[in-house]
Amino acid sequence: MLTELGKASDTDSGTSPYFESALTLAPWHSDAAASYASYLRAYAVTLPLGAEREALFERVLALYERAMEGRPLWPYYHLGAFDAEYLLNRSAESIQARFDRVTSLAPNERGLDRNLLELSLYSWNKLRSDQKQWVVLRLQKTQGTIRRDMLDIIKELKAYNLNLCTEMPWKLVRRACQE
Repeated sequence: MLTELGKASDTDSGTSPYFESALTLAPWHSDAAASYASYLRAYAVTLPLGAEREALFERVLALYERAMEGRPLWPYYHLGAFDAEYLLNRSAESIQARFDRVTSLAPNERGLDRNLLELSLYSWNKLRSDQKQWVVLRLQKTQGTIRRDMLDIIKELKAYNLNLCTEMPWKLVRRACQE
């Protein structure tokens, strides 16, 4: 009940009494920890760069780690941690390890595709070449809608990261990279 109230509340603060209470009463509750992490992430991205924002992303990562203690094989918690590590600008080794963990837990999980592909595009320069190949193959095989969305992201990111256009097959990224 407290978790549902927390999910329904506005993300206008760096704390939530609903989630705090839920985690105090049931510290083992993985869904409460992951939901609180999602709540805090939504708030943190609205903040300007700085110590408060970074501290919130550290808390987000800690909450996902807590959720993974209860359900270590649930790939969505690892994906949330991957997102937090990307937002914290963690090392390439950390990003690569998280990518490997997500893909090993759910190599064919369609529900992860969109978010994992998007995170992979944002963290492209920190991925190993075999991971980049995995992303390319997934983009080539994925549904038209998801592929179009990812190509739109490449189109937006190419100004910041031209490697997306030069390291992917031209046939795949041509329209996104020419415009």
